[in-house]
Amino acid sequence: MGNRHPDPTPAAEPVTPAPPSGIAPGPGRASGAAATGTAAEPPPEGDGGLRAGAIGPGGALGVTLSNMAPVNGAFLTAPAVVAAMGTQAPWAFLLATLGLLAGAVTVAEFARRIVSPGSFVAYAYHAFGTVSPGLGVRLSSGVFYCTLFSGPLTIGAVAVFAGHWMTASLGLGGAWWLVLSLAVLVFSAAVVLRGIVASSLVSSVLAAVQIAVLLGFAALLLVRSGSAATVPLHADGGDPGGLAGLSGLTFPLAVAGMVGWDNSASMAAELRSPRRVVPVTVLVSVLVVGVTYTLSTWAGLAGYAGWKGAGPGADRFGDPANEAPFLELAGHYLPQAHAVLAAVGAISSVACLVAALTAMSRISFTAARAGMLPGALGRASRRRGVPVGATLLWVGMIGACIAVPPLVTDAPPATVSSWEAGMGTVPLLISVLVTLVGLPLYLWRTDRRGLRPVRHLCVPLVGVAVIGWGVYGNVRPDQPPPGDTYWVCTALVLVLAALGAWAFARRPGRDLSALGLGEAPASDGSRADADATAPAAPSPSRATDPAGTAAGPRPPHAP
Repeated sequence: MGNRHPDPTPAAEPVTPAPPSGIAPGPGRASGAAATGTAAEPPPEGDGGLRAGAIGPGGALGVTLSNMAPVNGAFLTAPAVVAAMGTQAPWAFLLATLGLLAGAVTVAEFARRIVSPGSFVAYAYHAFGTVSPGLGVRLSSGVFYCTLFSGPLTIGAVAVFAGHWMTASLGLGGAWWLVLSLAVLVFSAAVVLRGIVASSLVSSVLAAVQIAVLLGFAALLLVRSGSAATVPLHADGGDPGGLAGLSGLTFPLAVAGMVGWDNSASMAAELRSPRRVVPVTVLVSVLVVGVTYTLSTWAGLAGYAGWKGAGPGADRFGDPANEAPFLELAGHYLPQAHAVLAAVGAISSVACLVAALTAMSRISFTAARAGMLPGALGRASRRRGVPVGATLLWVGMIGACIAVPPLVTDAPPATVSSWEAGMGTVPLLISVLVTLVGLPLYLWRTDRRGLRPVRHLCVPLVGVAVIGWGVYGNVRPDQPPPGDTYWVCTALVLVLAALGAWAFARRPGRDLSALGLGEAPASDGSRADADATAPAAPSPSRATDPAGTAAGPRPPHAP
């Protein structure tokens, strides 16, 4: 792992590390799984560990799809893309889907090798730790602190939107949006605290409902619009319109609208066969939501074109004054569907909150076990295997993102939601970028014979280009307000994350085995322990980080 220089500080006393990734022993494969891939929860064994093998692929996919909030994305992101591209807006979502598939393939390669609820934090540690132990420590902790400082903004934006959407649908006014936003947060936290089976079951049901309703309504619009269903094949409407509208913020919006596709990686410790389930889940989730966005936007444009004409219809779809284009279309084509779509808009927000809390609590739980947060947050309840402290930490931070804005600004909740989403998304995308860059390094150092130029070099490069474009487009200072200040928020988060990483790297007594132990698949394609829930046991040759603490096994091909 490169040259090692002795640390002038004495090494810490040997300690027995916690089980990798904080996994409590459990049944390898539960019987009687529900349709969602979940199983009944027996009490977790051990002390303070997540529940190994509690859910299957259906539960993982349901949580991931809910985290991506397909209905909210269609309702909020599609009109902004249509405003720039007019009738050709669906192609932006199709291109974003193809680009994000490259990122998903890269994450899938990591997930086949590293089982850890630390997600990108663990991937960064293992990837860059093969170059330098100190670099792995600093980048992984930096990725975590980026997530910690920006994640509450994006999740808070969802809660604020939920309150705004419900008050508008119910005809309420005043501070009711604040009350309902906090109520949705409390409900979501209650579901998460019931355990991973409850979280995955609720998320799966809500994901199925919202996707079925949205695709069903899209099919109705395509049928009712007749010959207007072909309008996305021609450029009409928008400013500047057509494929020229991909410039500026348009494509980054399409990319950012699909954040959350990596959710299942944070549940790796609680999945059956995580080395198989996580790769499949990240790929399927990008495909499902990408197709949903593309078809729903296509159908919305067809519906408006059949009603008002291609150009005027696209302009109406993308009009910022039109807060709910799909509800307007429902009122014209099928008034009975208006209430259903309004309800699904709220359901999408609730599902997203449940899924996001599930993921972030697991990542923070793992980071706490590694020493990046107070140790008390790295414990899970004996009865349900839930990281209660980490969950409540996120509930508190998200609650602050809901309650503080009304105290400092008179902006309406829809504007607050837009601001928070814009400010919080870019640091999360940067965390993904770090992971994409790390895969070729990781394989070069640990499985050089298994390195494939197309899959492991070209594909991550495509992902870097797509997500990098998303980052750049969102931080450009020449955007209309408030986007022209997003770069300031991004810079602030990065500075705070760097300071946190610097402090963590200087802290003695770290136990980075909590980030999981990687095991590269055999070069011939076979994999030992392919179905294992927990990472492989440490090899006899152990490395140490700069502070002299456990840092996991030495990669097999490290020089």
